[in-house]
Amino acid sequence: MEELLWTATVKSPFGISGEVKIHPHNEECSYLGKLKEVILRAKDGTEQTLAVESFRMLGSQALMKFSGFDSPETARALNGQHLMVQRSKAAPLKKGQYYVADLIGCDLVHDNKKVGTVVSSMDGAQAVLLEVEALDQKLYMVPYLKEFIGQVNVQDRTIELKAPWILS
Repeated sequence: MEELLWTATVKSPFGISGEVKIHPHNEECSYLGKLKEVILRAKDGTEQTLAVESFRMLGSQALMKFSGFDSPETARALNGQHLMVQRSKAAPLKKGQYYVADLIGCDLVHDNKKVGTVVSSMDGAQAVLLEVEALDQKLYMVPYLKEFIGQVNVQDRTIELKAPWILS
């Protein structure tokens, strides 16, 4: 089976028909309108495959409707779940963009020396936050912003850390 990518998060219900707000993890979300089904992954790791009844944009807000969820009460159960899609159906990347899934497991390096490993990520207010396990086994959050992150090489599995002080 093709690798699944976490490309969006399901948020609160919208309206009375069971639609839910969708928070895409990138600016480009038109790919969501092409999906016939998705896998939703709960925080406990359980997954369910759902048929997509509709997708629409209301201003800048993405909305989806899933089969079997026909009221705000039933749709509320989906809040916070990860919307997973096959890599081939995810948003196409522009030069210099990466899927967050590809950053997990990369070594963080400063002056060509490993200073930690990216173990997970989460959405932050201004940017994705990379959770990094430093060499001392302590965990730190590093914003994926140009002030902190330099060159990314997913083939070599390395990410340049411009500001090593953030791991102290």
